[in-house]
Amino acid sequence: MNLNLKNIPHALQLAAPYALLVLMFVLDNIYLSWTAVSEIRPGFTLMAIFYWAIYRPTLFPPLIIFIIALAMDITNGSALGMHCLVLLPLYLFIRRQRRFLYEQPFFVVWLGYLAVSCVANAALWLLVRISQYSFDFTLNHSTLTAILYDIAAGIFLFPVIAMLLYFVHKMLPQMNMRAGDIK
Repeated sequence: MNLNLKNIPHALQLAAPYALLVLMFVLDNIYLSWTAVSEIRPGFTLMAIFYWAIYRPTLFPPLIIFIIALAMDITNGSALGMHCLVLLPLYLFIRRQRRFLYEQPFFVVWLGYLAVSCVANAALWLLVRISQYSFDFTLNHSTLTAILYDIAAGIFLFPVIAMLLYFVHKMLPQMNMRAGDIK
């Protein structure tokens, strides 16, 4: 498929990643019901943050990630700063691993997302337990099942979301390269 980028205004090209991040944020707040668990949260926002941290980190500085994480806390009704404590360090870690992940085949990037998703879900579960002053850190069957379904849904949906993000990425104008930048 060949996109004719001359027909798309420059401002629309630059706004597309932000609009897509907002869409991912909205999708994160729509829970998928299924009979095995009460709700499944694939982590669409985490997928977008992971992708942009690798391929265009200058589009989303840490302040944007912080604002999105605070908005997630507000819409989920969780303690303020909980998602910030998870997403911001993960984002900064992914940016540090950018040189390695940028040139890797998609399968390696997918495995990287699997690791990040596992860490994010485990950290969120731990922070929820701490914020509820429940220092019983044993995992019961239903909680473990819910976490595993969230991770599995994210893993299976990541290729589709990554493809969508890839098309938006290719629609963006080229960056000015500096010495030492990854192309």
